[in-house]
Amino acid sequence: MVSNAWLRILAKKNNFLIDRPDKHRKFHKDPTPLTGGIGITFGIVFSGIFLFFLTGPQYVSEVSPNNFLGADPEIRKDSKTHEIKISDSDELIIERIDDESFSIALPDGSKNIYKFSGNNGSVLSAKDSTTDSLVISNFSFGVIFFAILLQILMIFDDLWGLKAVSRLAIQVLCVGGLIYFSGVYIQNLGNLFGFGDILLGSWGIPFTIFCIVGMINAFNMIDGLNGLCASLCLVCFTGIIYMINADSVPSLFPLILPVGAISGFLMYNLGILGNQRTVFLGDNGSNSLGFMCAWILVYFSAASGSNFAPVTALWFVAIPFIDAVGVMISRALKGIMPLRPGRDHLHHKLLDFGLSSNTIYVILIGVSVLLASIGYIFNHSFPNTDYFSFYAFMILWSCYYFLTRLIFKNV
Repeated sequence: MVSNAWLRILAKKNNFLIDRPDKHRKFHKDPTPLTGGIGITFGIVFSGIFLFFLTGPQYVSEVSPNNFLGADPEIRKDSKTHEIKISDSDELIIERIDDESFSIALPDGSKNIYKFSGNNGSVLSAKDSTTDSLVISNFSFGVIFFAILLQILMIFDDLWGLKAVSRLAIQVLCVGGLIYFSGVYIQNLGNLFGFGDILLGSWGIPFTIFCIVGMINAFNMIDGLNGLCASLCLVCFTGIIYMINADSVPSLFPLILPVGAISGFLMYNLGILGNQRTVFLGDNGSNSLGFMCAWILVYFSAASGSNFAPVTALWFVAIPFIDAVGVMISRALKGIMPLRPGRDHLHHKLLDFGLSSNTIYVILIGVSVLLASIGYIFNHSFPNTDYFSFYAFMILWSCYYFLTRLIFKNV
């Protein structure tokens, strides 16, 4: 909250990063600083530094098929030893120590001890079993680094308005950079149609880029109502934390920090703990939050042995997803560029329908929590039947699309 207050004052004093109202899309009354996203980033960075010195973190690399060429998807407790070939000349030797831990002998001769993860003993990531230090993985560091890089580049969009092609290029660059740095991408979509798992192979990399960039823009599009985008991200983050087992998925580092930072931003921005002092996320903030949300969903749903089905991610980001896809289809049918800014999103239509911004905010956040809960129920009550969840979501989206076209056709 302190960083948001300081940045708001600085922006207004220097007339820098200020969003001015218009009579079309921007319905706020007064010029408003676009520093909310920067304040959230400050909160994440400073909290991370604090935890770094408080706990003395252990930096480790992930143990997953994405990181080592030729690796099996799981390393189980019933295996005494397991070899992972990473090149023609080098291999990792993984040896079970007991039912709770294993060691990895690296090509350079060093040996590290880690814990098994997951109910079946499969390894989700390398978590140091000899210390209670905060564990920072390649992905944890990478997702924060590239989110900040994306935010810095998107500040130029807030200042001068970049062309859609330039924005897409920046987004693809940051998403591709994280794939290269961490080795994490979507490889298995699960059993979406009831005929077996859909394995993407090498197509997983471009598919991941397409999905992440799409969700970044979906969160950016939904950021037309004060506090809405940040609150939807908070629903997503807290939903993931609630759903996963902290003991089985060790890298909670990229989750804990955004939850605290977003909560502080919302308390300041919505006046929960005092007078309301409005600041907007800006394109820089909505892009970076959308980037983190989408990537963390990919990470936990793609982790070997995770109980998080990939299709469940759709339910956790249902509101921005169904709004963005519906708007882009409607624009395409009218011959309008899908990524062009407009006043045809769900919150705009509800405003034109006569609802207040506070009412719309409560409705959309409530529906988001409800849909995330439905996704959770599908995930845990119907395991290995991803197609139930997928078909239900597609029915939901179809109903939304046709009902909104019917109800708001004259709005």
